[in-house]
Amino acid sequence: MIMNMKQTLWLGTAGLVATFFTGSLVAQAKTLPKSYRGDWYGYVGSEKVGHVKTYYAIKLRLTSKRMDYNFLQTTQANLSQLKWQWGEKSLATYQRRTNKHHQTYYVLSSQAYQDDLDRLQLKTVKRNGKNTQALHWWGDADSVYAFRQPQRAYAWGWDFEDYIPTDE
Repeated sequence: MIMNMKQTLWLGTAGLVATFFTGSLVAQAKTLPKSYRGDWYGYVGSEKVGHVKTYYAIKLRLTSKRMDYNFLQTTQANLSQLKWQWGEKSLATYQRRTNKHHQTYYVLSSQAYQDDLDRLQLKTVKRNGKNTQALHWWGDADSVYAFRQPQRAYAWGWDFEDYIPTDE
């Protein structure tokens, strides 16, 4: 009788600890807030071939469970009439984190996308003297900004032309 009571007490305690632990893991696995979801554009750069200057951009589409990455180009300086070159779709999960300054950011995890850029945060940046909301996408070595509309600002550079996916 005493042994059964000890076993029951021990099993109950173990169950409580397991419930608490799995509950905290589930609490960390968040979906991406609506303010982060949607289309974001990053400016890669431009090149001149002959007499024609071509501009390149990245279009990110973030949803609660997926990330689409598309490489676009145009000959228009204002980045209108963007034409799709190639793209990749990937399932993604996001974890909510807070830095030491109590600012919230999200960690991106995806099987198709394995790279240093794995954190997302909404920031306000200056663009032509005006404050503009941007998606700050960063990791250990790199940091880039994407905007709701295509803009020739905060160029990502040519390293991002084929950044995603890793074919390893």
